[in-house]
Amino acid sequence: MSAILNTGLLQADKPNLTEQVYEQLVDILIRGELRPGDVIVERKMAERLNASRTPVREALGRLEAEGLIYKQPNRGVTVSPFSTEAFVELLNVRQLLEAEAARLAAGRIPSERVASIRASIAALGELPSPTLAEIWEVDNALHGEIADAAGNRLLAAMIRELRRRTHVFNAYRNPVRPKFSAEENTALLDAVASGDEARAHDAMRSHIEGVKTAIIDKLAGIR
Repeated sequence: MSAILNTGLLQADKPNLTEQVYEQLVDILIRGELRPGDVIVERKMAERLNASRTPVREALGRLEAEGLIYKQPNRGVTVSPFSTEAFVELLNVRQLLEAEAARLAAGRIPSERVASIRASIAALGELPSPTLAEIWEVDNALHGEIADAAGNRLLAAMIRELRRRTHVFNAYRNPVRPKFSAEENTALLDAVASGDEARAHDAMRSHIEGVKTAIIDKLAGIR
């Protein structure tokens, strides 16, 4: 019986370990420690993360499915290139999904979470030059809360995946650093918290449109 229980525990822990390795790999990509074209050696990455090769292989498979890495014959796993065109397409899809999520989430975020996120936005807005990681933490809390409050787990998962890919692209294109507007993010939060579905939808749509325009202008050297 104990052997069966131990086996069951190991099987239950396996997805958790793979998830941990996956999150560590995403963090490495987000920090820009791996760039487009860099080769990921499974054995070396397992040593770096102090993990066995099985969860590393499974996590790499998930990243490949998300398009962040790809396999090359005789080269192994390589970090994917990320074109501006692909980035714009990604933001267009995010705009559709997140605007709908905001509509569904209108009035459904607990007041204590609204207050907490508002405080985080204000604190970040006080920083003279916030890092990409600091912006991501607050931005992820805001958008993640809205996605969860929409009440559709598949929609929330799709939004998180697309947002993760957006952030990896931001890391790739350093040293260009995105600007953070506390006023704009607070306005988005207030629109969703108001319970007005149309207002929440339009606020999110305008928010992502602004992000898209700002980044395209930076890439084009306009700003």
